[in-house]
Amino acid sequence: MSETGIVNGTLCLLGCFSLLTWSVILLKAGELVWNAFRNHRFIKQFREHAADGNVDLQLNSQATRVYQAGLNTLNRLPEQQILPVDQYKAWHELLERTMRQQLQKEKAKMESGLGWLASFGSTSPFVGLFGTVWGIMHALKDIGTKGSASLDVVAGPIGEALIATGLGIAVAIPAVLAYNFFLRQNRATLATLEHFASDFLHNTMQSHLLQHTVNDYVHERI
Repeated sequence: MSETGIVNGTLCLLGCFSLLTWSVILLKAGELVWNAFRNHRFIKQFREHAADGNVDLQLNSQATRVYQAGLNTLNRLPEQQILPVDQYKAWHELLERTMRQQLQKEKAKMESGLGWLASFGSTSPFVGLFGTVWGIMHALKDIGTKGSASLDVVAGPIGEALIATGLGIAVAIPAVLAYNFFLRQNRATLATLEHFASDFLHNTMQSHLLQHTVNDYVHERI
């Protein structure tokens, strides 16, 4: 390829980087808003109906999936049977591990796509710099061929070569800003889900403790 072709190829590559960057940003922004809305609805519903267990599992959200994972573990408990305290403790540990595993799955889903933003943000300036260096080399070669170093001969080609560096920086800035923003939002979302899982575990432990206390009281009265 000629020097001009390499510079043009670099500009096209940066254009593709920019298109992919904004595509990921828009997709992750929509996903973030949608998850926040649905999580808020389900957690509000859970807190209002935690006592009677009348929770709508049809609402597809991250909090719903964490709740469903814990509920599947609780459904394996023997029905109509009061277990010893040690066995309840083991089931509570299993419940906590199950929900924590689901939280890790949700975290992995939230972080999907962020690697592209990190890659574009870190490599775009260097790709642009490569195009600039190659363009300047081409410009200097033309200057040497013409045997003139006047301003009108130097300024045009070098100015065109610097476009690649400017475009590389223009691609990198939104990628880095978006990457940091989504990381912060993901940490906040994960903290909300962890608090929800803790509330669910606390309610379950409290229910089992009350059930065991009532059973002991009944046996003592008998």
